[in-house]
Amino acid sequence: MDRILEAIEKARSVLIVGHVRPDGDCLGSAFALREFCRNAGKIADAGSPSPIPEAYNFIKNISDFNEFSLKSYDLFIAVDCASKDRLGRLEGYFRSAKNTVCIDHHEGHRGFGNVNKVVSDASSTCEIIYDILAPTGKITPIIANYLFMGLSTDTGHFMHSNTTSKVLYTAYKLSEAGADCHALAAVLYRTRTKNKTMLIAKSLEAMRFYMDGKLAVIPMTADLLAECDIDSNDTEGIIDYAIAVKGVEIGVSICEEKPNEFKVSFRSRGRNVNEVAGIFGGGGHIYAAGCRISGKKEDVIDKIIKAVRDTEAQ
Repeated sequence: MDRILEAIEKARSVLIVGHVRPDGDCLGSAFALREFCRNAGKIADAGSPSPIPEAYNFIKNISDFNEFSLKSYDLFIAVDCASKDRLGRLEGYFRSAKNTVCIDHHEGHRGFGNVNKVVSDASSTCEIIYDILAPTGKITPIIANYLFMGLSTDTGHFMHSNTTSKVLYTAYKLSEAGADCHALAAVLYRTRTKNKTMLIAKSLEAMRFYMDGKLAVIPMTADLLAECDIDSNDTEGIIDYAIAVKGVEIGVSICEEKPNEFKVSFRSRGRNVNEVAGIFGGGGHIYAAGCRISGKKEDVIDKIIKAVRDTEAQ
């Protein structure tokens, strides 16, 4: 039996935790495993150090997220977390658990649990979880919907370079298991709030180009977020507008989460942005990575430009 399935079987209670600023893959992974564990008769909860972004309020059982029924759990499963510090305020549950599991797909992640499943060439954590659960024959339509959401969002709805034949086969099998692909695509990619639409418009207006148009940067300050009445957790997808511009090789979005502290996301058409993020203590994947940089907006942009140029020269 798979060691993760064995750990679930032996546990009476399970807590599944995703990273700060949860995205579709993180949420899909957490909810899918929670559903699987509850179907197996376990006490199972799911959460993240951050609240769920408004764009994901459609998720079934969303009100249960970050609702913890116990003070400690037999089994703690970290999903889509490249390092322990991504557990944030929920790390105490990790320390108190009798057994710990990590399931992740980020490069450089060596695993920080008792049991680790790290597949760096997987498109998403949801793809890995599908591979774990499929042999059980217990992927219900609800679980399939959760996993399809993560598979879709982490591949840019099957448009990113990590869309392999295995990804498409997994999507097919999830559809066969009951995932409502059309409904999910509609709510994920054809539905947004007025505030998010306003943020997109103002972000496009603020976009800057450097290095003869090969680098595009979208700066989102705290003032801009306040003007649009939107939380920093709800900025997912903005960076796609930068990398979509013809001639741009690296797209960057910077979002001010605290005064003079920016969350930075990188996307690339061919350059290894994992190396760029690594200069600032971050990481991720070759074509998609992130980090945090402190400083004034203009200083942060200057640091990014220098890092991109330095890695280009290597």
